[in-house]
Amino acid sequence: MAETTSTQTPLDLVTIPPSGYAAYWLSVKRMLDQKRGSEALAEELQHVTEPYTRLLLQAATSSTEDDTVRRMARNKSLTLTRDFRRKLRLIRQAACAMATGENPAKALITLSGGFGMPVLDESKAMEQAQGLIETMRAGDLDAAVFPDVSHATRPEELILKLLFFILWARRQGRTGLQTFLPGMSFPYLADAARLCIDGLDEPFIRRRLDAQARELMIEASHKMNLGLEMALALKNKRPFEEVLSMARSFLLDM
Repeated sequence: MAETTSTQTPLDLVTIPPSGYAAYWLSVKRMLDQKRGSEALAEELQHVTEPYTRLLLQAATSSTEDDTVRRMARNKSLTLTRDFRRKLRLIRQAACAMATGENPAKALITLSGGFGMPVLDESKAMEQAQGLIETMRAGDLDAAVFPDVSHATRPEELILKLLFFILWARRQGRTGLQTFLPGMSFPYLADAARLCIDGLDEPFIRRRLDAQARELMIEASHKMNLGLEMALALKNKRPFEEVLSMARSFLLDM
């Protein structure tokens, strides 16, 4: 397994491959072996924003019992995967609305209802989305940057931009979404847009995206378990070869 040369790489537990996440933890182990233990981990924490990995890094420097660390990790995992699922569902709902040409006002009610309590004012959101349409038509929005939303995007921003795409597809046709593909760095969103652009029917799009979301969540949970075991190995000061063997046990190709 190739190791990363820097631990200062943004982490995303939905999109990073398991080998990449394992390599991250191996690079942290190397850093600990070469530097100053807890001080090195404190330095690493300054560069990591992903909440699950931050929790594990903090646990690795603590005197917390392993069983307690496992409970904390399980709680954080459940919280994050619930949020991931909810946001993936919103993207799928938006794709289905684009595929059927659903009334945007109706689609907005469905999207905003995905969070239980409203996270934005629906009438203001519609006005903002329509304003963004005009701004985009005037050439004052960068189509290569504006669509960059994902499961990590704040709920209100995600809903607003998904509503924008629904409005755009309704007015410009599904193929009009092609404009935004270069700016869709989140693969699930890009796949949803491509399914619409290709003219596939709504039931197929729904099934395809539901299946993909399930696999993404299974994979994310797998990576969280990998990270937990690696963090505990670091916490208990296991030798590098043992940490490497732990990483390999989570991977298909090693």
